[in-house]
Amino acid sequence: MQTTHARTIVSIDLIGDLDATLGSIFADTLTGLIASGTTDVIVMTKHVALSSVEGLGVLDAALSTARAEGCSVRFEPGSRRMKAALTAARMAFDRDDVDRPRSARHLMIARHAARPQLKRTA
Repeated sequence: MQTTHARTIVSIDLIGDLDATLGSIFADTLTGLIASGTTDVIVMTKHVALSSVEGLGVLDAALSTARAEGCSVRFEPGSRRMKAALTAARMAFDRDDVDRPRSARHLMIARHAARPQLKRTA
């Protein structure tokens, strides 16, 4: 008797400022999802306002690790600004819109970095 396992699909929206902290939260979440049996991941960054080199580096490492562990990863930048940042960082992303199946679990991970207070000098 042959058994088949249903594919578990999770779509993840990153929201806010993609810095090292948001990247680390995403990486930890993705590691946990894969450990619990997730086989397909869709990552969307259309709601990312700002991105840093460190954040993109952590994101790229997490996606590479997921792919190495056999997880199918689709990555949709969503905005021209994110496409430009990903191209500059030489990160691969899907050029076409990614269809998110209705059966997919949807997670949103948000972080807004604290803005430094401006000091008056006069």
